[in-house]
Amino acid sequence: MPKLIGITAGFCALTALSACVESTGGSAAQMPVAPGSPPFITSMAPDVSQAAIDACRSALAAQTTGGVTVVGGETSQAATAIYMRVGANGAPWRCLVGADGSNPQTMFMGSEGYL
Repeated sequence: MPKLIGITAGFCALTALSACVESTGGSAAQMPVAPGSPPFITSMAPDVSQAAIDACRSALAAQTTGGVTVVGGETSQAATAIYMRVGANGAPWRCLVGADGSNPQTMFMGSEGYL
């Protein structure tokens, strides 16, 4: 009988702890893109270069705090656009950069009034 009580108590403790795990898979906790912003791309085009990704990630990490996560990218004749999320609230950012990683220019795509 004491063994059954110990197993039951352990199961209850494990169940209580599992409720404390933060979910990062959903987009509900992520900051939305501001109305009127360009589309926020969340897929990676196959022709996006690693140099463009690295340059944008470095440029954004240098001006923000929190982790930078690359979520998408697309290319055009004019530039490569890299889409990233920053920090725990997933603040949306876009970076325009040359395919070779030259001249990365970042832009915040969220609303300043978001809480």
